[in-house]
Amino acid sequence: MPFPPVIFARSLGCLIAQTYISSHPASALCLISPPPSNTSLSKSKFPTNLPEFNFEPKFPLSFMAAAKELEVLRAQHRLGDDPGVDMLSVPDVESPEALAAVEKWLDELGI
Repeated sequence: MPFPPVIFARSLGCLIAQTYISSHPASALCLISPPPSNTSLSKSKFPTNLPEFNFEPKFPLSFMAAAKELEVLRAQHRLGDDPGVDMLSVPDVESPEALAAVEKWLDELGI
């Protein structure tokens, strides 16, 4: 690839994206409603133990979720209090406002 990708992931797919990011380059990463931590996952949804991610973002990173969910991410996600992480608050991640928020974020990044 001529440049690293911009990666978008939602819910449990955020685990795959963060695993990928741990050893591959990216231009940006947008996590939509990610789990607050790997230990917060119920055994019925994710039966295997997964160590917490330890990557340090050297690229733009955003969390997109409803306001109450962002509060939980700020408190419980290991990057929740990182000033370099953009918090995109939307009424619903499937709403037109969510798409507009992502487009605005990408525009601000120059992507």
